[in-house]
Amino acid sequence: MFYDPTIVGSWPALAARLDADAVLPRWAETEPDLAELTTVAQLLAVWSRDAESDRTDVVLAALVRLAAVDGGRDDDALLLILHLLSGLVWTMAAQLRDLSPDIVAVVVGELACQVRRYPWQRRPRAVAANLGAETRRMVLHELRPRSRRHPEWGELLTVDGDVTRLVRATAYDKREDLDVADLLQWAVRSGVDAGDVALLVATECARALRERDVDQRVAAAHGITTRTLYRRRHRTLTALRDVATQYLGAVA
Repeated sequence: MFYDPTIVGSWPALAARLDADAVLPRWAETEPDLAELTTVAQLLAVWSRDAESDRTDVVLAALVRLAAVDGGRDDDALLLILHLLSGLVWTMAAQLRDLSPDIVAVVVGELACQVRRYPWQRRPRAVAANLGAETRRMVLHELRPRSRRHPEWGELLTVDGDVTRLVRATAYDKREDLDVADLLQWAVRSGVDAGDVALLVATECARALRERDVDQRVAAAHGITTRTLYRRRHRTLTALRDVATQYLGAVA
């Protein structure tokens, strides 16, 4: 939790008010996934005990539906989410601290925006991962905007925007028709390294030209050895195959 009240307000005061006003039981009337959590202490017990579990994801999804602009528009739910995701904020702020002297405020502000407009109907799972990935992407877009003259500035998912060639490369066990671009973006939001995805796309685009030594040239362009390229490519394909099943379940 944020114990500095200047970030998103006082945590003890928020917790006391939610309990005094019986807010969680009221939320449970519209969000059955919160039915067994009648106090903030009970919610925190679930959160700390099952931080990486499906139960936590279900609880967070319910809170996001309450806070989103196309849901309940509940300000208290938003404040509670920001406190619950304080660890995500501190981690991201530490990673991006060189970009702004007010990086904590920037990250918190963007995270609040992402919660408000979260597409909970299309992205009901991996909520924390999706919020974290979108927050990071937008913070980088704001603080490290891409320049046409210097395309290497900023973080890109693909080299040329064309990811359809990856259909041949990923070779999923399941042969459902996939929106590959959406899958790759969902994978990055779920934790697959964006740099590894970009390297995979660059390799497949180069291979499509059917020229000699393309892997060596791609590796050299990225400042790595071909052995490292093959290792990262294999790692990324494995991650994408694993994520594909989750993606299909999320968009089904």
